[in-house]
Amino acid sequence: MKLRFAPSPTGFLHVGGARTAIFNLLHARRHGGIMALRIEDTDVERSKQHHADQILASLKWLGCEWDEGPIYQSDRLDRYRERVEELVSKGLAYRCYCSVDDLEAERRAAEEKGEAFRYPGRCRTRTDEPAGQPSAVRIKVPPEAIEFDDLIRGHVRFEAEQIDDFVLLRSDGNPTYHLSVVVDDVDMGITHVARGDDHLSNTPKHVVLFRAFGVEPPTFAHLPLILGSDKKRLSKRTGATSTEEYQKMGILPQALFNFLMLLGWAPGGDREIISRDDATAIFDLSDVNKSAAVFDAEKLAWVNGQYLMAMSAAEIHPHLAEFLPEAPVLDAKLEKLLELYKIRSRTLVELAAQVRDYYISDTAVTYEDEAVKKHLKGDDLATRMRDLRETLAGDAAFTIESTEAAVRALGEAKGLGAGKYIHPLRVALVGRVSSPPIFDVAVGLGRNSTLARLDELIRRIDAGNLAPQVL
Repeated sequence: MKLRFAPSPTGFLHVGGARTAIFNLLHARRHGGIMALRIEDTDVERSKQHHADQILASLKWLGCEWDEGPIYQSDRLDRYRERVEELVSKGLAYRCYCSVDDLEAERRAAEEKGEAFRYPGRCRTRTDEPAGQPSAVRIKVPPEAIEFDDLIRGHVRFEAEQIDDFVLLRSDGNPTYHLSVVVDDVDMGITHVARGDDHLSNTPKHVVLFRAFGVEPPTFAHLPLILGSDKKRLSKRTGATSTEEYQKMGILPQALFNFLMLLGWAPGGDREIISRDDATAIFDLSDVNKSAAVFDAEKLAWVNGQYLMAMSAAEIHPHLAEFLPEAPVLDAKLEKLLELYKIRSRTLVELAAQVRDYYISDTAVTYEDEAVKKHLKGDDLATRMRDLRETLAGDAAFTIESTEAAVRALGEAKGLGAGKYIHPLRVALVGRVSSPPIFDVAVGLGRNSTLARLDELIRRIDAGNLAPQVL
């Protein structure tokens, strides 16, 4: 068994394409087959090498490895021309001298009448070859209906009149998509083609070509589309569409793999988190749903959070490094912080934002507006904060247990609830309404930074400057 993923390098790797790659990979691995990668770059105007490089990088990041390739179609142009000549010599294809302008005029005329345009076959039986006149090459489509079995859709039938004699080789000598795809699939020995549902209308043409080359068509599996939240085809209007965008948003590769894998396929039961190895043992293209799947960004964030919670600090840090350049080394301090904050984060961006508080200057903490309004109030605020600072400065042990006991004792001694000290302390240390247990935070920061941040809060109170800081 041999499958292939064949993206066109005209942009980033779309999440729909990423899911196609995942499904191809899982099916190949489940059945002990081969996964090949082919770059379909015969569209000279739109294909760019930097897009190909980005696609390869995204596939590697996602964990979609391949066994063969990448094979670039632009390296095989002579092969496509060679195979076209074989068809012409056998009378299975013919040269077409109709001009593009004439055909376009006929197409417009048909559309004005509300009719579907079909090439009328003028050159099918033509025997003369006008000297110096450029020609395309068209396949002779048989008059019979075209049928094939699809692993997802079942039996599919296209009537003969739905397919005209389509072009294989353009007049400039460049192959069409249909020709290059089929020649490559034949030469590469592809046994299964899993691709998006939008290619279904191309498949009868490809079946015609496979049979013209005397080869049995591969087994097809047309994957349903991925829809956005508006139940329309996923687009930038309803959210990010490329794999690279989700990488920049702080989604883990294994979480995105998991999420995309379950768009249209279910492992049974209510399992939402499933490893690639577990999926490989049970995945089959024939189990993919026929209906379109909806891309739920909130669900992806939840899945990502589940992966973060389950990972150790050592597993998280390589993924986090680009989002937290302030902490390039996983030391004991960072390890404690990651364990503390990973359960409160859904993305690497969120995790980095929370951990970054521990690496900024003690005078640069940004106070959120909500935190200021909710907790930095009362005529005695400055007095309370000075008492709090003195209490924490006098705590020789400075452990989670000792700092909490000292602050609670202070509140009791002053006849105030401990919250009158705890909540402003949280604002002083991290600038937010919520955080992990604040005594864990204080100990994570250390005595010196904790006292310095309290000093900064007191300074701002005295200066009447508690507005959120713009840094």
